[in-house]
Amino acid sequence: MSLQHPALSRIPASFQSKLSPQAVEKIIKVYDWVETECIPAESMMEKQLEGHRWVVQPKMKELRRRARQAGLFNLFLPKTFKESPGLTNLEYACCAEIMGRCFWAAEVRWKIPVNVGKA
Repeated sequence: MSLQHPALSRIPASFQSKLSPQAVEKIIKVYDWVETECIPAESMMEKQLEGHRWVVQPKMKELRRRARQAGLFNLFLPKTFKESPGLTNLEYACCAEIMGRCFWAAEVRWKIPVNVGKA
């Protein structure tokens, strides 16, 4: 995995050395997902959200399903959850910074698990 990927360009070198190979792969996947799926869909999401902010929109449902299939779902979960991707706080923070490029990108990747508190 190349550390020259644009997903890693804003991560200080001292932090890059603390990232596991699995995390580097996940960060790159998140970057690619935001670039190819979320940012291009921004105008559609804005239209779907007009007057319906508290309803999960069709595009959001579709992207959630695809994010789950791509292994990009519930990235924030700690290692004690079986659904956890196993990221440390630092590794998740790198993903969160990338997701912040699109105001709703993080929402695609989470749904509160039914068994919260039952780790």
